[in-house]
Amino acid sequence: MFALSSGRLGGCRVATLVIDIGNTLLSWRFRDRSGDLRFGTASHRAISDALDDLPEAQTIAISSVQPAHESELENWLAHSGCSEPIWIRSGADLASNVLTDEPQNTGADRALCALAWGAVSEGHPAVIIDAGSAVTVDAVSADGQLLGGWIAPGLHSLANGLQQAVPSLPDAGEASDEDAWGKDSSCSIRGGIDTLFIGGVEALRDRVLEGLGADAVTVVTGGDSQLLVASVPGVIHKPQLVLDGLEVLLSGNREDA
Repeated sequence: MFALSSGRLGGCRVATLVIDIGNTLLSWRFRDRSGDLRFGTASHRAISDALDDLPEAQTIAISSVQPAHESELENWLAHSGCSEPIWIRSGADLASNVLTDEPQNTGADRALCALAWGAVSEGHPAVIIDAGSAVTVDAVSADGQLLGGWIAPGLHSLANGLQQAVPSLPDAGEASDEDAWGKDSSCSIRGGIDTLFIGGVEALRDRVLEGLGADAVTVVTGGDSQLLVASVPGVIHKPQLVLDGLEVLLSGNREDA
């Protein structure tokens, strides 16, 4: 998490609220004038319950990769009297740091992860792995430009896809890292999915590293990032990189919005 001060408005520190509308959950972070934090997650249907008790924020930024879930948040904003938020819905909203061929079809989360890395990179380009419903493996320059990357099914998407294709299979159980093979179907499924996920992500990471050069580092974020942290040596864990990017946006470091 970034050690940022609160945002500024007219030269004064103000309270900020950043919100990430993901595919499965909403994540948020409130930072008051002194820099103290509150943060959490909520289902898309429980937005009001999660945010109603927060103090008023003077500046708000929202990332959305799920337009279908925006209405609940828009209703909360309308009734709360909050200031007009900055919406980041695609890479086109951060066009100067998204160098893909189609910024309008590039996810807001990918663009914001790149922006966040540019604020803390210390001169290193990065492979940023965002492990959520989909897993993205992106090439990011040291100054926070999204150069491109790869998109693959996330961990739970792999499991759901297998279940849909072969509904007779049981649910995935717990796999042992010590065994050479599984001895029951549930264990075998979990071990197969985890190994496929980790191995596939590592292969894509290595492919991107070849293009970025020897000084590049690997950064992991997202809801399933812990599995990669435990399995891939030498990675940097930034668990809420999208929210970090929204805070960078509000800190006044950018002129895109």
